[in-house]
Amino acid sequence: MRENNSQPEILTLAEASRFIRVSEKTLGEMARTRRIPSQKVGREWRFLRTALRAWLAGDVENAVTSGIGVGAGPDADGIHEPHVQYELFPSEGFRDTAFVENRDRTVHRWVPWIAGYSASFVADALERRNRGSKMRVLDPFAGVGTTLIEALKHGDDAFGFEINPYAALACRVKTECHRYDVARLDAAIGQFEEYGEDETWLNDRPDSTFPSGFRTRVPFFSSAVERQVLACMDFFMKRTSGRIRDLFRVALGSVMVSFSNYSYEPSLGTRSGAGKPNIEHADVFGIVHRKLTDMRADIVSFQDSIRRYDPVPRATLYPSSYFDSFQEIDAKSIDVLVTSPPYLNNYHYIRNTRPHLFWLGMVQQASDLKEVEQRSFGQFWQSVRSGPEIELRPKLNHLTEKLKELRELNVEKGPYGGPGWANYAAVYFNDCQRFCLVTHSRMRPGGTVIVVIGNNILQGIEFKTDELFAEIAEQEGFEIVDLHRVRNKRTGNSIVNSSVRVGMVTQRTLLYESAVELRVP
Repeated sequence: MRENNSQPEILTLAEASRFIRVSEKTLGEMARTRRIPSQKVGREWRFLRTALRAWLAGDVENAVTSGIGVGAGPDADGIHEPHVQYELFPSEGFRDTAFVENRDRTVHRWVPWIAGYSASFVADALERRNRGSKMRVLDPFAGVGTTLIEALKHGDDAFGFEINPYAALACRVKTECHRYDVARLDAAIGQFEEYGEDETWLNDRPDSTFPSGFRTRVPFFSSAVERQVLACMDFFMKRTSGRIRDLFRVALGSVMVSFSNYSYEPSLGTRSGAGKPNIEHADVFGIVHRKLTDMRADIVSFQDSIRRYDPVPRATLYPSSYFDSFQEIDAKSIDVLVTSPPYLNNYHYIRNTRPHLFWLGMVQQASDLKEVEQRSFGQFWQSVRSGPEIELRPKLNHLTEKLKELRELNVEKGPYGGPGWANYAAVYFNDCQRFCLVTHSRMRPGGTVIVVIGNNILQGIEFKTDELFAEIAEQEGFEIVDLHRVRNKRTGNSIVNSSVRVGMVTQRTLLYESAVELRVP
């Protein structure tokens, strides 16, 4: 049959599924697992008609060279070569970093995390370096464990550091999936369901109590919702222990904001402030039970996925600052590092997990947060804005000049003007230098470092943080492989002209995200 030359070359998921006659669900899974030439563009998959035709014909070479991206098979020595990417889009071999993709991914979907990146991005990073043998993978800012989980799925040993106690708990629980006794977990989930449905807890005074040190502008939970939350916590403490208790705590933490009077917009704030009504009633037991059921299914799936490895890969998490505890990692022992440090945007990760930290008993009062804040990478504007001028340690003349320009803005506002923000930026780039120095000592010669970082705007001045970070890394002995633009528009573009957040931007500036790829000589 003669081909219609008017047909489009670039196909959507729906068009491609019709072209090769499989369901969209099947094709989407094949694309996610890199079994078919494809490319993620934002949240959508795209396919080249010529690449699909070559793939259908079994012509892998032409599928790669004419396609958007496809996994190659093992070579003559049995070594699995990394995926090849046709450079049609600016990601240059990496898929979209947006964490939103993880909402549909096994295990990754457990905990929403605004500071995270996608599992597929990490998979790309590991596959670029993989040469068939087990690697040692490090994430100094592990968050809720995306890098560590992907490393385990690839058969690699993983190491991570995370200073936020709630994120560290979630990361540890996720990376221990293969250690759960599913029969015991089933029994505990069943007991929890019965406990919620029986409602005898309504007649008892709860042993768990509201965290007295937790202060909010409006009640975090309505009285009816809070009673259920306290009953859930009583069950956790009386009927569970060890890993299963931790799993139940993560389940509650992952959903608690959804039935609270607060929401993320994107920072934690009141629902009323976002124009939403308060939540007076919610089926807390039902919501937590559904989360536990999903987690249980993922645990079974994850155990099946890593059972093929002998020995089973291991993940080690250090619930502390990378700077404080990096010596736990042997010198020159890491093959690949994939991470995303806090950005130069003063997003307060600690304060945005205050409900979880207080309600799960990780902190008792506001002062407990101070030490974590002061040990965090870059700290926060609130903690460094005052005081004398902070000296910039990296020897970059153009960065020194940019900080000088920033320091001279809005001087009349004191720490709330340019001087305070210049102090914050100086601390941030000093920590970038410290990170590069420490990391260089842990990496093997030839090791790969991939750091996801974006540009930022302070008081109307753009800082191309990715480029500055790369220059600092080069000064500390790294080779710059490339700066891959992985997102041309990220969360925050709607507020770059906000005088409250960043001052008035004199020219249109988009917030983007880059993967800075470095190599140890």
